[in-house]
Order: sequence, then structure tokens, then C-alpha cells
Amino acid sequence: MGSVQAEDDYQIAAELAAALEYVMPFHIEVPVIFNDGQKRQVVIAGIPYKQPGSPDSLYRGFVFDVTAQRMALLEALRTAAQYRLLVENSTDLIAHCGTGGKYLTISPSYSRMIGWSAEELVGRPVLDFLHSDDRLPAGEALSPVLRGGLLPVVVEVRKRHREGHHVMLGTKACAVIDPTTGNCIGAVLVSRDITREKEKIKSLEKLATIDELTGLPNRAWIVARVSSMLAKREGRSYTTVFFIDLNGFKSVNDSLGHEAGDVLLQKIAERLKHSMRPGEEVARLGGDEFVAAARCDDRPAACIIAERLLGVVSLPFEIQGEIVQIGASIGISVAGSEISTAMLFKNADTAMYQTKARGHDSYHFLAKNSGHYNIRIPLL
Repeated sequence: MGSVQAEDDYQIAAELAAALEYVMPFHIEVPVIFNDGQKRQVVIAGIPYKQPGSPDSLYRGFVFDVTAQRMALLEALRTAAQYRLLVENSTDLIAHCGTGGKYLTISPSYSRMIGWSAEELVGRPVLDFLHSDDRLPAGEALSPVLRGGLLPVVVEVRKRHREGHHVMLGTKACAVIDPTTGNCIGAVLVSRDITREKEKIKSLEKLATIDELTGLPNRAWIVARVSSMLAKREGRSYTTVFFIDLNGFKSVNDSLGHEAGDVLLQKIAERLKHSMRPGEEVARLGGDEFVAAARCDDRPAACIIAERLLGVVSLPFEIQGEIVQIGASIGISVAGSEISTAMLFKNADTAMYQTKARGHDSYHFLAKNSGHYNIRIPLL
């Protein structure tokens, strides 16, 4: 095997010398440099014994190469240190729970983000700290993970802060498997605060459905709303759409300027908004066109709404110190037994142009539904 040479280590040498002097067992781990230049970690152990007829004590022992074990241990310690560094400095919430769904360990970020200390969380069920409405779906998502499965999607939950409010979190989970038995021994939960992301999405959704000039809902919103009304028919009521086109708006725009025209549109929008009754909706389509939607039991009920809309539009406005008065032409379309949202809007638009052709402020029902269906609304 060749000779070996131990590195200079006075502590090791002193331990070995003391053991030999006092005839004591020894078990020493030493770094050794072999003749081929390789450095390895070796355990040298010895136990004293007396041979019959010999006055001196002898030693029996072994030399064992533990380089691989030492390297594995150092790698494990390095990995553990890196993991601990990651967990302790992560802004995400990292937790480990047992198969019973109770916290075993949590990252310091829990205390920083939601106020609960490790002592308050460890040993308690994960679901206890969720909003009551989120516990059932969260439990259904976590259950297969605790049986060794995987949660491939992010589950959104509201976690209760120590001060009482809730923090919106996106959580992913994966099972922890015992490598020796193959059994699930718990789960790792990684959560991230998504409150700002949710607020941004909500804000973008609002921007996508709001008319920037007037603050009323826009075309996309009212189309979706009418589609919902058509899908949920209530009793004998009919989904009814009112297309509103302003009369005289262009002359105001031409005489007072576009800025005055914008102010007028804003004032009209405000009036229309405040004239709506529960269950009625109003939106701006664009330009000087608006649309209202409601459920009407019969044609007279639709007429009442149309007259109310004409009334609020025809009242005088003060724009740039001048009194301005305009009117409107309204086209009314009533949903038949089978009609799409697009056809309902098209019919209302057609009815509005029929009204406009009369040349005065009024409203008009489309006599036929795209040439195929007669709209028959009971007159009470």
C-alpha cells in the first residue's frame, strides 16, 4: 500500500501520545496524504491488550478510510446551511407540515408577514389560519398532497394576520417522501403575498370595462352584463336594451368646442347614472351614444324607462356659462324566446335609426326581430 504521511497536527499527535503513555484506547480521525499525493480522511483506532509472557502492553486496532463519508457529511452540512440561509432570508412563506396537516416548522418570514410567531403556529392545523370561506377548498387541495401527491397549480387563499385582517397568498405544495420507506411524511408549503398582484389585476379589469371620459361602464361591460341577463331569465320579464343617440350634440361640439362637448357628455352620463333604478344598467358605447339595459314585464314598462331617459337628457345644461339643451333618439329591442346578445344590440341600433328618421326626440320599438321574429310584449 505504500507509506503514509499524516499532516502536521499537534493536537492529534498529543492525543495519540497521551493514549499510548497511559495505555488507553484511542479513536482518532486524521487527514492523511498518500504517496500518490491524494489526501484522504482516515480513522485510526486501537485497544490495548497484554500478550502472555510480554511485560509491555500491545494494541489491536484498525485503520478505516472515511473520506467518502466525510465528504457526504460536509456536502449535507453545506446544503443544509444553504437551505437555512434561503429559508431565513426568503420573503416567501415556507412551512413544513406533517401528514395530519399541522405545522412542524415555519420560516421567519411568517412572523414578518403575518405577525404570528413560530411558537404560535407550530403544532396547530394549517387550515386554522385561513379565511373561513377558504378552508374547505384549501383542505381539498392539500389532502392529496398529504397522501404523496402534487399540487401543480397555485391555490389562492386568504391568511389571517395576527392583527385580524387577511393577507392574500398564492400557495404551492409538494409532498415530502421518506427515501427509506417511500411513504409520505408531510408536505412543504411555499406561499407568496399576491395582494398587490390581485389589486393590479382588479384595477386593469376595471380599466378594461370603464369608459375613461365619463366613468360609466363601456361597451365590453354592458355586452357582458346583457349576456348575463339573457342567461338568467327571471319569471315573465324580458331583457330590454335601449340605444340612446343624442340629438343636437354635434352643434354644441362645433359651436363651443370639443372640450365643451366632453363636459356635456360627462354631465349627461352623470344624469343617466343617477336615473337608473335597481336592476337597471347604463353604459357609454362611444361618441354620443349610450345604452341602457333592464328587465321589463311588458311594453308599457319599457316605455316608462324610455320616457325617463328622454326626460333626463332633455333638461337644460350649463356649459361654459351658456345654457345648452339637447334631445335624444332611443331605439328599444326586447329579447324574444331565442336571441343572442349581438342580435339584441343590433335590433336596438336599428330601432334607434328608425326613431332618428322621424326627426324628433322620441323612442321606437323594433317591429320585427331581424326579419324573423315578431316581438310580442303583453300590454297590461
